[in-house]
Amino acid sequence: MRGLLPITRRRLLGSMSALAGTAVLSKAHGVHAAKGPASSPSRVAGRWCIRNATLLTMDPAHGTLREADILVDSGEIKAVGHQLEAGDAEIIDGRHQIVMPGLVDTHNHMWQTQMRGMFGQTEQTLFFPVTQRLSDHFRPEDIWVGEYLAAMENVRAGVTTSNDFFDCNRSPNHAAAALEALAHSPLRARLLYGAQSKTTEKMTDIEHLAELHDDWQNHGAGGRLSLGLAWRLPPDLENREAMALKRREYETAREMELPISVHVSGDGHHEMFQKLIDEGFLYPGLQVVHATDARDEHMQALNDAGASLSLTPVTEHRVSYGLTRLSHFAPVRRQGLGIDGNALAGRGDMFGVMRTAALTELGASGDQTSVDCMHLLSLATSAAAESIGMGDIIGSLTPGKRADVIMIDTRQLDLGMVPQEPAAMLIFAASAASVSLVAVDGRITKRDGQMLDLDDTLYERTRSSIDYLNRFLD
Repeated sequence: MRGLLPITRRRLLGSMSALAGTAVLSKAHGVHAAKGPASSPSRVAGRWCIRNATLLTMDPAHGTLREADILVDSGEIKAVGHQLEAGDAEIIDGRHQIVMPGLVDTHNHMWQTQMRGMFGQTEQTLFFPVTQRLSDHFRPEDIWVGEYLAAMENVRAGVTTSNDFFDCNRSPNHAAAALEALAHSPLRARLLYGAQSKTTEKMTDIEHLAELHDDWQNHGAGGRLSLGLAWRLPPDLENREAMALKRREYETAREMELPISVHVSGDGHHEMFQKLIDEGFLYPGLQVVHATDARDEHMQALNDAGASLSLTPVTEHRVSYGLTRLSHFAPVRRQGLGIDGNALAGRGDMFGVMRTAALTELGASGDQTSVDCMHLLSLATSAAAESIGMGDIIGSLTPGKRADVIMIDTRQLDLGMVPQEPAAMLIFAASAASVSLVAVDGRITKRDGQMLDLDDTLYERTRSSIDYLNRFLD
């Protein structure tokens, strides 16, 4: 791609929301850098209590609590309610704040993040050909950059969990780099282990997948990371040999009791969905991704099997695959929203994903009451967590669950109040800048609007990766 401006430190720092989406990389701009690469974040969860906040618990048993407290100890939510006994816990002022569960991103391709500025809307810069070309040149160090950038950007924006469809798995070293980056971030993530290239002709390295599974105690960052299969159907659905390879991948994951995620999208998405049904692949551990304009009988089969669905309206719209209508997918019992690649979506912003879904439904329906804001918010929190099989540990401010918690500061100019019903304001007005505090597994990683940990090698790694990848765009 000729005409690209050279990367400079000033340009990278000044346009991080466009290039990487994280907070800018200096203490002068409110970021406290972590010192060098490490296997996991250095700080640990403590005991703290947010007082006098509006708690949007996303738990029907508690609902929305006003002037209420949440007590966290050792990474677990201990209690929610009024005037809690906090003992020696650190007290955090929750006045003018909305406290809610961390946002759950049910589908992402995090490795792509530093390619964000390389995609355009011309024939030469479209997402699929550019990504296909560049993925063939990704080194493990490029994987690390993409994964870590996305993880930090997501956390900054209040996303505490991402389901990461890792489909640039060109070697075991590439997978190791992805896991290292995720462990080094504070994000809760599931690495969905995919094929050795972005194309589907090559079989997933199921032997390496099995090795990771058997040794997961050394990779799971104390339970914050989990493992699954990023699975694709073959391009030719009638090719029996190719389908046999894909069935072997599928059955291997089933034997290891790993969750499976599969794309159903593009021109042949109806045929792909039907193949899942005909081959008996649907089951509760399977997540179908995209499925824009899915047929009624396909959604019914999904429900009958107990499988789940991830909707990604921002990226489906960007690649012109059609409109994602909430009303169309209303019959699906297990579903959540996904970012589907911070690079393609433009940013790791689940508030933006919810807003796109709401505006699409409102505009298409002609009915201003057609969006249930609390239900839509659940698709990025409680329902999303349930859809990826994590509903028993995250997704709501329920005592006993892990403390994935975010706080929204309504004193900011773009918000301005704590409304009687907060969901609509969160969907239509909130952004990453609104998020004042983020905790993952009880560990506070953003506070007073500032990220507390950012690897101080990130700038050099990002610049090096972008300079390298630009060589293959000419």
